[in-house]
Amino acid sequence: MKRFTYFALFILITTASHAQNEVLIGGGLSLISPSNGFDKDHFGFNDVANTGGGIHVSTLWFFNPLLSLGSELGYAYLPKDKDTWNQSRRGNIKVNYKMVNLTAQGNFYFNEEKIRPYMGIAFGLYYLRNTVDFDANYSGSFNDASVSYTSNTLHAGFGPEAGIIFDLIGAQFATISFRYTVIPNIEAEYFPEDDVTINPHGKQNHWSLTAKLYFGKR
Repeated sequence: MKRFTYFALFILITTASHAQNEVLIGGGLSLISPSNGFDKDHFGFNDVANTGGGIHVSTLWFFNPLLSLGSELGYAYLPKDKDTWNQSRRGNIKVNYKMVNLTAQGNFYFNEEKIRPYMGIAFGLYYLRNTVDFDANYSGSFNDASVSYTSNTLHAGFGPEAGIIFDLIGAQFATISFRYTVIPNIEAEYFPEDDVTINPHGKQNHWSLTAKLYFGKR
Protein backbone atom coordinates (compact mmCIF):
# COMPACT_ATOMS: atom_id res chain seq x y z
CA MET A 1 0.00 0.00 0.00
CA LYS A 2 2.86 2.42 0.80
CA ARG A 3 4.52 1.73 -2.56
CA PHE A 4 1.22 2.38 -4.34
CA THR A 5 0.77 5.69 -2.49
CA TYR A 6 4.34 6.83 -3.27
CA PHE A 7 3.86 5.92 -6.93
CA ALA A 8 0.58 7.83 -7.04
CA LEU A 9 2.16 10.95 -5.56
CA PHE A 10 5.05 10.65 -8.04
CA ILE A 11 2.60 10.60 -10.97
CA LEU A 12 0.72 13.64 -9.68
CA ILE A 13 3.91 15.64 -9.07
CA THR A 14 5.38 14.64 -12.44
CA THR A 15 2.21 15.72 -14.24
CA ALA A 16 2.30 19.09 -12.50
CA SER A 17 6.01 19.72 -13.15
CA HIS A 18 5.80 18.90 -16.86
CA ALA A 19 2.79 21.15 -17.36
CA GLN A 20 4.71 24.05 -15.71
CA ASN A 21 2.46 27.09 -15.16
CA GLU A 22 -0.50 25.71 -17.09
CA VAL A 23 -1.33 23.00 -14.58
CA LEU A 24 -4.37 23.17 -12.35
CA ILE A 25 -4.24 21.37 -9.02
CA GLY A 26 -7.31 20.73 -6.93
CA GLY A 27 -9.52 18.26 -5.17
CA GLY A 28 -13.07 17.31 -4.49
CA LEU A 29 -15.69 15.11 -2.89
CA SER A 30 -17.85 12.34 -4.32
CA LEU A 31 -21.10 10.58 -3.56
CA ILE A 32 -20.65 6.95 -4.64
CA SER A 33 -23.37 4.39 -5.32
CA PRO A 34 -22.64 0.69 -6.00
CA SER A 35 -24.03 -0.80 -9.21
CA ASN A 36 -24.93 -4.20 -10.63
CA GLY A 37 -24.53 -2.89 -14.16
CA PHE A 38 -27.46 -3.09 -16.54
CA ASP A 39 -28.46 -6.61 -15.48
CA LYS A 40 -30.88 -6.00 -12.62
CA ASP A 41 -31.34 -9.73 -11.95
CA HIS A 42 -27.62 -10.42 -11.56
CA PHE A 43 -26.11 -10.49 -8.05
CA GLY A 44 -23.54 -7.70 -7.87
CA PHE A 45 -21.92 -4.88 -5.96
CA ASN A 46 -25.24 -3.14 -5.28
CA ASP A 47 -26.38 -6.22 -3.32
CA VAL A 48 -23.46 -6.21 -0.89
CA ALA A 49 -22.62 -2.51 -0.45
CA ASN A 50 -24.48 0.71 0.26
CA THR A 51 -23.95 4.32 -0.83
CA GLY A 52 -20.69 5.84 0.43
CA GLY A 53 -18.34 8.74 -0.23
CA GLY A 54 -14.94 9.62 -1.61
CA ILE A 55 -12.24 12.28 -1.60
CA HIS A 56 -9.85 13.18 -4.43
CA VAL A 57 -6.66 15.06 -5.26
CA SER A 58 -6.52 15.92 -8.97
CA THR A 59 -4.58 17.70 -11.68
CA LEU A 60 -5.92 19.20 -14.90
CA TRP A 61 -3.98 20.49 -17.92
CA PHE A 62 -5.55 22.07 -21.00
CA PHE A 63 -3.91 21.05 -24.26
CA ASN A 64 -6.23 23.60 -25.91
CA PRO A 65 -9.66 25.04 -24.98
CA LEU A 66 -11.41 21.90 -26.20
CA LEU A 67 -9.07 19.17 -24.91
CA SER A 68 -7.59 18.46 -21.49
CA LEU A 69 -5.61 15.77 -19.70
CA GLY A 70 -5.56 15.09 -15.99
CA SER A 71 -4.82 12.69 -13.18
CA GLU A 72 -6.56 11.69 -9.98
CA LEU A 73 -5.64 10.07 -6.68
CA GLY A 74 -8.79 9.12 -4.82
CA TYR A 75 -10.06 7.26 -1.76
CA ALA A 76 -13.58 5.86 -1.37
CA TYR A 77 -15.44 4.09 1.44
CA LEU A 78 -18.68 2.16 1.05
CA PRO A 79 -20.49 0.47 3.98
CA LYS A 80 -22.29 -2.87 3.87
CA ASP A 81 -25.81 -3.52 2.64
CA LYS A 82 -27.67 -4.24 5.88
CA ASP A 83 -30.17 -6.67 4.37
CA THR A 84 -27.62 -8.87 2.59
CA TRP A 85 -25.28 -8.99 5.57
CA ASN A 86 -27.98 -9.34 8.26
CA GLN A 87 -26.57 -11.63 10.97
CA SER A 88 -28.33 -10.06 13.97
CA ARG A 89 -29.46 -13.43 15.35
CA ARG A 90 -25.99 -14.94 15.20
CA GLY A 91 -23.80 -11.98 16.15
CA ASN A 92 -22.40 -8.69 14.92
CA ILE A 93 -20.89 -8.40 11.45
CA LYS A 94 -18.83 -5.51 10.08
CA VAL A 95 -18.36 -5.31 6.31
CA ASN A 96 -16.86 -2.42 4.34
CA TYR A 97 -15.37 -1.71 0.93
CA LYS A 98 -12.42 0.67 0.55
CA MET A 99 -10.96 1.77 -2.77
CA VAL A 100 -7.87 3.78 -3.71
CA ASN A 101 -7.59 4.79 -7.34
CA LEU A 102 -4.83 6.29 -9.47
CA THR A 103 -6.21 7.29 -12.86
CA ALA A 104 -5.44 9.37 -15.91
CA GLN A 105 -8.24 11.17 -17.75
CA GLY A 106 -8.91 12.86 -21.06
CA ASN A 107 -11.80 15.28 -21.67
CA PHE A 108 -13.39 16.82 -24.75
CA TYR A 109 -15.25 20.13 -24.28
CA PHE A 110 -18.17 21.15 -26.49
CA ASN A 111 -17.45 24.89 -26.54
CA GLU A 112 -14.95 27.54 -25.39
CA GLU A 113 -17.31 29.50 -23.14
CA LYS A 114 -17.18 30.13 -19.39
CA ILE A 115 -19.47 27.15 -18.85
CA ARG A 116 -18.41 24.12 -20.86
CA PRO A 117 -20.11 20.71 -20.90
CA TYR A 118 -17.72 17.85 -21.60
CA MET A 119 -17.34 14.13 -22.11
CA GLY A 120 -14.32 12.20 -20.93
CA ILE A 121 -12.91 8.86 -19.87
CA ALA A 122 -10.70 7.89 -16.94
CA PHE A 123 -8.57 4.75 -16.76
CA GLY A 124 -5.99 3.40 -14.34
CA LEU A 125 -5.42 1.24 -11.26
CA TYR A 126 -7.79 0.51 -8.38
CA TYR A 127 -6.60 -0.91 -5.07
CA LEU A 128 -9.50 -2.66 -3.31
CA ARG A 129 -9.56 -3.54 0.38
CA ASN A 130 -12.74 -5.44 1.26
CA THR A 131 -13.24 -6.56 4.85
CA VAL A 132 -15.62 -9.01 6.55
CA ASP A 133 -15.42 -9.17 10.36
CA PHE A 134 -17.99 -11.39 12.11
CA ASP A 135 -18.17 -11.44 15.92
CA ALA A 136 -20.41 -14.35 16.95
CA ASN A 137 -22.69 -14.31 19.98
CA TYR A 138 -20.70 -17.20 21.48
CA SER A 139 -17.32 -15.57 21.00
CA GLY A 140 -14.61 -17.33 23.00
CA SER A 141 -16.62 -20.53 23.53
CA PHE A 142 -16.41 -23.95 21.89
CA ASN A 143 -19.16 -22.91 19.47
CA ASP A 144 -17.42 -19.68 18.50
CA ALA A 145 -18.08 -19.02 14.79
CA SER A 146 -16.32 -15.67 14.64
CA VAL A 147 -14.30 -15.00 11.48
CA SER A 148 -12.36 -12.07 10.06
CA TYR A 149 -11.13 -11.79 6.48
CA THR A 150 -9.65 -9.00 4.38
CA SER A 151 -9.19 -9.10 0.63
CA ASN A 152 -6.46 -6.86 -0.86
CA THR A 153 -6.40 -6.77 -4.65
CA LEU A 154 -5.18 -4.48 -7.44
CA HIS A 155 -7.21 -4.14 -10.64
CA ALA A 156 -7.30 -2.12 -13.82
CA GLY A 157 -10.48 -0.16 -14.43
CA PHE A 158 -12.01 2.61 -16.46
CA GLY A 159 -14.90 5.04 -16.31
CA PRO A 160 -16.73 7.18 -18.88
CA GLU A 161 -17.67 10.59 -17.50
CA ALA A 162 -19.97 13.49 -18.36
CA GLY A 163 -19.77 16.85 -16.66
CA ILE A 164 -19.60 20.63 -16.72
CA ILE A 165 -16.60 22.87 -16.03
CA PHE A 166 -17.08 26.42 -14.79
CA ASP A 167 -14.42 29.04 -15.53
CA LEU A 168 -14.30 31.11 -12.34
CA ILE A 169 -12.29 34.18 -11.36
CA GLY A 170 -8.63 34.13 -12.45
CA ALA A 171 -7.30 30.62 -12.90
CA GLN A 172 -9.93 28.93 -10.78
CA PHE A 173 -12.19 26.25 -12.18
CA ALA A 174 -14.99 24.17 -10.71
CA THR A 175 -16.38 20.93 -12.11
CA ILE A 176 -19.39 18.77 -11.43
CA SER A 177 -19.41 15.35 -13.07
CA PHE A 178 -21.16 12.00 -13.25
CA ARG A 179 -19.02 8.88 -13.83
CA TYR A 180 -19.68 5.17 -14.20
CA THR A 181 -16.63 3.17 -13.11
CA VAL A 182 -16.08 -0.40 -14.27
CA ILE A 183 -13.75 -2.65 -12.23
CA PRO A 184 -14.10 -6.16 -13.71
CA ASN A 185 -12.53 -9.56 -13.00
CA ILE A 186 -12.79 -9.61 -9.21
CA GLU A 187 -12.69 -13.28 -8.27
CA ALA A 188 -14.70 -14.57 -5.32
CA GLU A 189 -12.62 -16.13 -2.53
CA TYR A 190 -14.26 -19.09 -0.74
CA PHE A 191 -13.00 -20.41 2.60
CA PRO A 192 -14.67 -23.85 3.10
CA GLU A 193 -13.44 -24.29 6.68
CA ASP A 194 -15.58 -21.31 7.74
CA ASP A 195 -18.12 -21.38 4.89
CA VAL A 196 -17.30 -17.74 4.07
CA THR A 197 -17.11 -16.13 0.62
CA ILE A 198 -15.23 -12.87 0.13
CA ASN A 199 -16.08 -10.72 -2.90
CA PRO A 200 -19.18 -12.66 -4.01
CA HIS A 201 -20.28 -9.70 -6.16
CA GLY A 202 -17.79 -10.35 -9.01
CA LYS A 203 -17.44 -6.74 -10.21
CA GLN A 204 -17.04 -3.58 -8.17
CA ASN A 205 -18.77 -1.20 -10.58
CA HIS A 206 -20.17 2.05 -9.21
CA TRP A 207 -21.66 5.45 -10.04
CA SER A 208 -20.14 8.65 -8.67
CA LEU A 209 -21.34 12.23 -8.51
CA THR A 210 -18.31 14.49 -7.95
CA ALA A 211 -17.65 18.17 -7.34
CA LYS A 212 -14.09 19.52 -7.68
CA LEU A 213 -12.31 22.86 -7.40
CA TYR A 214 -9.03 23.63 -9.24
CA PHE A 215 -6.44 26.36 -8.84
CA GLY A 216 -3.51 27.31 -11.09
CA LYS A 217 -1.81 29.85 -13.28
CA ARG A 218 -2.54 30.71 -16.90
